[in-house]
Amino acid sequence: MINTNRGFIKWVIIIVVALLVLSYYGFSLRTLVDSPTTQDNFQYVATSSVSVWDKYLKQPATYLWKDVFINLIWTSAVDNLTRLKNGEPTVPEVNAPKLPNPVPMPN
Repeated sequence: MINTNRGFIKWVIIIVVALLVLSYYGFSLRTLVDSPTTQDNFQYVATSSVSVWDKYLKQPATYLWKDVFINLIWTSAVDNLTRLKNGEPTVPEVNAPKLPNPVPMPN
């Protein structure tokens, strides 16, 4: 059996070691996070991100989510799964072209 927690544990160990190294050199994360410059930078990134989302990304993302994913993919998938559950033929099965019966080869 493969252990899937190895990557997570590795990152926890790396973070702990990094914090120990920073502490050894007298670096305080609290001072960094609480500094006005850091707060101003976080505020700038948050405001810019919201602005980019509202101006450029919201409309195409909403179109892709509602009109493409929900209406074309999700609704048809749920409809076909419901048909399978009820023992009915799916839409692709109904709309598939009918192939002629093969003619037996003479011996």
